[in-house]
Amino acid sequence: MKKLNLFLSVFFIFCSSVFGQGFVFFKPEGALTETFIKNNKEGANSVVETIVNDKVDIANLPVKYKLLSNCSLSETPLKSDFTTVNYITIEKKNESPKDWTLIVHQLKPAPLPFNLSFSKTNPCDLSFENPKPWAGYGIDYSKPTVARFGNSGVGFFVAFDGEAKEAGFELTCVGDQKFDGEMDVEYSQDGLKWKRLITYTPDKPFKNGEKNTLTLPSEARYLRWVYAVREKQNVNLNNISIN
Repeated sequence: MKKLNLFLSVFFIFCSSVFGQGFVFFKPEGALTETFIKNNKEGANSVVETIVNDKVDIANLPVKYKLLSNCSLSETPLKSDFTTVNYITIEKKNESPKDWTLIVHQLKPAPLPFNLSFSKTNPCDLSFENPKPWAGYGIDYSKPTVARFGNSGVGFFVAFDGEAKEAGFELTCVGDQKFDGEMDVEYSQDGLKWKRLITYTPDKPFKNGEKNTLTLPSEARYLRWVYAVREKQNVNLNNISIN
Protein backbone atom coordinates (compact mmCIF):
# COMPACT_ATOMS: atom_id res chain seq x y z
CA MET A 1 0.00 0.00 0.00
CA LYS A 2 1.26 3.45 -0.84
CA LYS A 3 1.43 5.52 2.35
CA LEU A 4 0.53 9.16 2.76
CA ASN A 5 4.14 10.24 3.12
CA LEU A 6 4.30 9.84 -0.66
CA PHE A 7 1.37 12.22 -0.90
CA LEU A 8 3.02 14.77 1.35
CA SER A 9 6.61 14.75 0.16
CA VAL A 10 7.25 12.96 -3.12
CA PHE A 11 4.25 12.91 -5.39
CA PHE A 12 4.32 15.67 -8.00
CA ILE A 13 7.16 17.58 -6.35
CA PHE A 14 9.52 15.98 -8.86
CA CYS A 15 7.55 17.66 -11.63
CA SER A 16 9.02 21.03 -10.68
CA SER A 17 12.36 20.05 -12.19
CA VAL A 18 11.08 18.45 -15.38
CA PHE A 19 10.40 21.64 -17.32
CA GLY A 20 12.41 24.85 -17.35
CA GLN A 21 10.52 27.65 -15.61
CA GLY A 22 9.28 26.85 -12.14
CA PHE A 23 9.77 26.48 -8.40
CA VAL A 24 12.28 24.44 -6.42
CA PHE A 25 10.10 24.99 -3.35
CA PHE A 26 7.23 27.15 -2.09
CA LYS A 27 6.66 27.29 1.68
CA PRO A 28 4.04 29.64 3.19
CA GLU A 29 3.86 30.42 6.87
CA GLY A 30 1.40 28.22 8.76
CA ALA A 31 1.49 25.40 6.20
CA LEU A 32 -0.44 22.24 7.08
CA THR A 33 0.91 20.26 4.11
CA GLU A 34 3.90 20.03 1.86
CA THR A 35 3.32 22.02 -1.31
CA PHE A 36 1.95 20.37 -4.44
CA ILE A 37 4.02 21.64 -7.38
CA LYS A 38 3.14 20.57 -10.91
CA ASN A 39 5.19 22.08 -13.71
CA ASN A 40 3.11 21.49 -16.85
CA LYS A 41 4.17 21.60 -20.46
CA GLU A 42 3.25 24.60 -22.59
CA GLY A 43 -0.46 25.09 -23.16
CA ALA A 44 -1.59 24.64 -19.55
CA ASN A 45 -0.90 26.71 -16.46
CA SER A 46 1.51 25.10 -14.04
CA VAL A 47 0.24 24.78 -10.46
CA VAL A 48 1.34 25.41 -6.90
CA GLU A 49 -1.20 24.33 -4.28
CA THR A 50 -0.93 24.20 -0.50
CA ILE A 51 -2.96 24.60 2.69
CA VAL A 52 -2.39 26.88 5.70
CA ASN A 53 -4.02 27.19 9.11
CA ASP A 54 -6.44 29.92 10.19
CA LYS A 55 -3.90 31.64 12.46
CA VAL A 56 -1.93 33.39 9.70
CA ASP A 57 -2.81 36.66 7.96
CA ILE A 58 -3.88 35.37 4.56
CA ALA A 59 -3.90 38.92 3.14
CA ASN A 60 -0.25 39.38 4.05
CA LEU A 61 1.19 35.88 4.02
CA PRO A 62 4.96 35.38 4.25
CA VAL A 63 6.17 32.81 1.71
CA LYS A 64 9.64 31.34 1.31
CA TYR A 65 10.31 30.15 -2.22
CA LYS A 66 13.08 29.38 -4.66
CA LEU A 67 12.93 29.34 -8.45
CA LEU A 68 14.72 26.90 -10.71
CA SER A 69 18.08 27.98 -12.06
CA ASN A 70 18.16 31.14 -14.20
CA CYS A 71 14.43 31.80 -13.69
CA SER A 72 12.81 35.05 -12.56
CA LEU A 73 9.35 36.40 -11.85
CA SER A 74 7.95 38.75 -14.48
CA GLU A 75 6.75 40.97 -11.61
CA THR A 76 8.49 41.24 -8.27
CA PRO A 77 8.06 40.97 -5.38
CA LEU A 78 5.71 38.00 -5.18
CA LYS A 79 2.25 39.13 -4.04
CA SER A 80 1.52 38.30 -0.41
CA ASP A 81 -2.29 38.53 -0.57
CA PHE A 82 -3.68 35.01 -0.96
CA THR A 83 -7.31 35.68 -0.11
CA THR A 84 -7.91 34.61 -3.72
CA VAL A 85 -5.84 32.65 -6.23
CA ASN A 86 -2.75 34.39 -7.63
CA TYR A 87 -1.58 34.13 -11.22
CA ILE A 88 2.07 34.78 -12.06
CA THR A 89 4.52 34.34 -14.93
CA ILE A 90 8.02 32.89 -14.63
CA GLU A 91 10.59 33.82 -17.25
CA LYS A 92 13.84 32.24 -18.38
CA LYS A 93 16.30 33.59 -20.93
CA ASN A 94 15.79 32.25 -24.46
CA GLU A 95 12.62 30.39 -23.45
CA SER A 96 8.94 31.27 -23.62
CA PRO A 97 7.44 32.61 -20.36
CA LYS A 98 5.42 30.12 -18.34
CA ASP A 99 2.17 30.94 -16.50
CA TRP A 100 1.61 29.62 -12.99
CA THR A 101 -1.46 29.36 -10.77
CA LEU A 102 -0.68 29.82 -7.06
CA ILE A 103 -3.39 28.30 -4.86
CA VAL A 104 -3.21 28.73 -1.08
CA HIS A 105 -6.20 27.42 0.87
CA GLN A 106 -6.73 28.80 4.36
CA LEU A 107 -8.69 26.24 6.35
CA LYS A 108 -11.00 27.75 8.95
CA PRO A 109 -13.05 25.22 10.93
CA ALA A 110 -16.78 25.39 10.28
CA PRO A 111 -19.42 25.24 13.02
CA LEU A 112 -21.30 21.98 13.43
CA PRO A 113 -23.37 20.55 11.93
CA PHE A 114 -21.38 21.00 8.72
CA ASN A 115 -22.73 20.27 5.24
CA LEU A 116 -20.89 20.75 1.96
CA SER A 117 -22.35 20.00 -1.46
CA PHE A 118 -20.81 21.20 -4.71
CA SER A 119 -23.03 22.23 -7.62
CA LYS A 120 -23.27 24.81 -10.38
CA THR A 121 -24.29 27.40 -7.79
CA ASN A 122 -21.66 26.30 -5.24
CA PRO A 123 -18.70 25.19 -7.38
CA CYS A 124 -15.51 23.43 -6.38
CA ASP A 125 -13.29 25.70 -8.44
CA LEU A 126 -10.77 28.52 -8.06
CA SER A 127 -13.32 31.29 -7.55
CA PHE A 128 -13.17 30.82 -3.76
CA GLU A 129 -12.17 33.44 -1.20
CA ASN A 130 -10.21 32.59 1.95
CA PRO A 131 -10.71 31.57 4.69
CA LYS A 132 -13.07 28.62 4.18
CA PRO A 133 -13.72 25.15 5.67
CA TRP A 134 -12.52 23.07 2.70
CA ALA A 135 -9.36 22.69 0.64
CA GLY A 136 -8.29 20.75 -2.40
CA TYR A 137 -4.84 19.32 -2.98
CA GLY A 138 -4.05 18.63 -6.62
CA ILE A 139 -7.66 17.85 -7.54
CA ASP A 140 -9.22 18.55 -10.95
CA TYR A 141 -10.99 21.92 -10.79
CA SER A 142 -12.34 21.58 -14.34
CA LYS A 143 -15.22 19.51 -12.87
CA PRO A 144 -16.68 22.10 -10.46
CA THR A 145 -19.87 20.26 -9.47
CA VAL A 146 -17.79 17.72 -7.53
CA ALA A 147 -14.35 17.35 -5.96
CA ARG A 148 -12.66 15.30 -8.71
CA PHE A 149 -9.72 13.01 -7.89
CA GLY A 150 -7.86 12.45 -11.15
CA ASN A 151 -4.41 11.36 -9.99
CA SER A 152 -2.70 9.37 -7.27
CA GLY A 153 -1.62 11.43 -4.29
CA VAL A 154 -4.29 14.11 -4.55
CA GLY A 155 -6.61 14.92 -1.67
CA PHE A 156 -9.46 16.92 -0.20
CA PHE A 157 -9.66 18.43 3.32
CA VAL A 158 -12.45 19.75 5.56
CA ALA A 159 -12.21 21.37 9.02
CA PHE A 160 -14.85 21.69 11.77
CA ASP A 161 -14.81 23.31 15.19
CA GLY A 162 -16.29 20.82 17.63
CA GLU A 163 -16.77 17.21 18.65
CA ALA A 164 -18.64 15.28 15.97
CA LYS A 165 -20.04 11.76 16.03
CA GLU A 166 -19.98 10.85 12.35
CA ALA A 167 -19.08 11.89 8.84
CA GLY A 168 -21.17 11.18 5.76
CA PHE A 169 -20.08 11.56 2.14
CA GLU A 170 -20.55 10.23 -1.38
CA LEU A 171 -17.74 8.74 -3.48
CA THR A 172 -18.43 7.82 -7.08
CA CYS A 173 -16.22 6.13 -9.66
CA VAL A 174 -16.63 8.03 -12.92
CA GLY A 175 -18.52 5.80 -15.33
CA ASP A 176 -19.95 3.78 -12.43
CA GLN A 177 -17.02 1.38 -12.60
CA LYS A 178 -16.08 -1.00 -9.81
CA PHE A 179 -13.48 0.72 -7.64
CA ASP A 180 -10.03 -0.74 -8.25
CA GLY A 181 -7.65 1.51 -6.27
CA GLU A 182 -7.07 2.67 -2.70
CA MET A 183 -8.78 5.66 -1.09
CA ASP A 184 -7.74 6.65 2.42
CA VAL A 185 -10.00 8.59 4.79
CA GLU A 186 -8.09 10.11 7.72
CA TYR A 187 -8.72 12.42 10.67
CA SER A 188 -6.60 14.84 12.67
CA GLN A 189 -6.86 16.95 15.80
CA ASP A 190 -4.50 19.71 14.63
CA GLY A 191 -4.31 19.35 10.83
CA LEU A 192 -0.70 18.15 11.06
CA LYS A 193 -0.74 14.64 12.52
CA TRP A 194 -3.14 12.21 10.87
CA LYS A 195 -4.63 8.81 11.68
CA ARG A 196 -6.40 6.40 9.38
CA LEU A 197 -10.15 5.88 9.66
CA ILE A 198 -10.52 3.52 6.71
CA THR A 199 -8.90 2.53 3.45
CA TYR A 200 -11.28 1.65 0.65
CA THR A 201 -9.96 -1.07 -1.66
CA PRO A 202 -11.38 -3.45 -4.30
CA ASP A 203 -12.05 -5.92 -1.47
CA LYS A 204 -13.51 -3.23 0.79
CA PRO A 205 -15.03 -0.69 -1.62
CA PHE A 206 -17.05 2.39 -0.81
CA LYS A 207 -20.75 2.52 -1.65
CA ASN A 208 -20.50 3.84 -5.18
CA GLY A 209 -22.67 6.96 -5.56
CA GLU A 210 -24.37 6.35 -2.23
CA LYS A 211 -23.93 7.78 1.26
CA ASN A 212 -20.98 6.36 3.18
CA THR A 213 -20.93 6.93 6.95
CA LEU A 214 -17.95 6.73 9.31
CA THR A 215 -17.85 7.12 13.10
CA LEU A 216 -15.47 9.88 14.19
CA PRO A 217 -13.20 9.90 17.27
CA SER A 218 -14.04 12.67 19.74
CA GLU A 219 -10.74 14.49 19.05
CA ALA A 220 -11.27 14.73 15.28
CA ARG A 221 -11.35 18.31 13.96
CA TYR A 222 -10.07 17.71 10.43
CA LEU A 223 -10.96 15.09 7.85
CA ARG A 224 -9.29 14.29 4.54
CA TRP A 225 -9.68 11.93 1.61
CA VAL A 226 -6.50 10.85 -0.20
CA TYR A 227 -6.40 8.91 -3.47
CA ALA A 228 -3.49 6.70 -2.41
CA VAL A 229 -3.47 4.31 -5.38
CA ARG A 230 -5.13 5.04 -8.72
CA GLU A 231 -5.78 2.38 -11.35
CA LYS A 232 -6.83 4.56 -14.31
CA GLN A 233 -10.06 5.61 -12.58
CA ASN A 234 -11.33 9.06 -11.65
CA VAL A 235 -13.34 9.39 -8.44
CA ASN A 236 -15.76 12.14 -7.42
CA LEU A 237 -16.38 13.27 -3.83
CA ASN A 238 -19.49 15.25 -2.84
CA ASN A 239 -22.28 15.76 -0.30
CA ILE A 240 -20.13 15.82 2.82
CA SER A 241 -21.81 16.08 6.23
CA ILE A 242 -20.22 16.24 9.67
CA ASN A 243 -22.57 15.84 12.63
